[in-house]
This record gives sequence, C-alpha cells and structure tokens, in this order.
Amino acid sequence: MTIEKHVTHLAVRFYRVAGVELVLVPLMQEVASFVRSAGDGYFLVALMGEPGTAYPLDLRSPGSYDPDYLEQKFHLNRRGYAYSPEELAAALREVASDLLSEEGLDR
Repeated sequence: MTIEKHVTHLAVRFYRVAGVELVLVPLMQEVASFVRSAGDGYFLVALMGEPGTAYPLDLRSPGSYDPDYLEQKFHLNRRGYAYSPEELAAALREVASDLLSEEGLDR
C-alpha cells in the first residue's frame, strides 16, 4: 500500500457571524494535487455543529453566496439544520469582506 502525504501549515480560521459558526481552511495551491478546488480564494468551509456540512468555496466568486447553491452544496434542505441558506450566504459575505481587509494589511 502506498500512502501519499503533503503537509503544509495553514491558518485555519474560526468565525461566528450573526450566530452562524464557520471553520475555514485555506486550500493552498500546494495541495492542488489532492483537491480540485485549490488556489487563491478557495477555502474548505465547514459549519460548526452540522455533521457532513463542508464544501470547498471560492470566496472571491459572487456565485459562492447564492442561497440556492449553498443549500444544495451544504445539504441544508433537511430539517433540523440551525442555519438557513440565506443566513449562510450573509455570513459568507461578511467573512469574504474580512478576508479582503486582511489581504489589504499584507500589502
């Protein structure tokens, strides 16, 4: 059995926006061989406390904030979820704004 491994040190981010709790893991270009969606702007977004709700999103793309898209990708169409697709979309917009301001500090 062959195991392939790539380790990189990442800045995992935890956000709470209007009650929506998120974990963001940057998907760096260095890990592109392991995940299709990698590079600038891509994050693995996971909803805290919601099993099975993680999806890679390009937070620089306006399509990533479409409630219907988010409902489908995060499987928010089942009963019992704490967040609506609209709440998740609004929270992601705030997170993207924060990330953009963070990039401005690096320049």
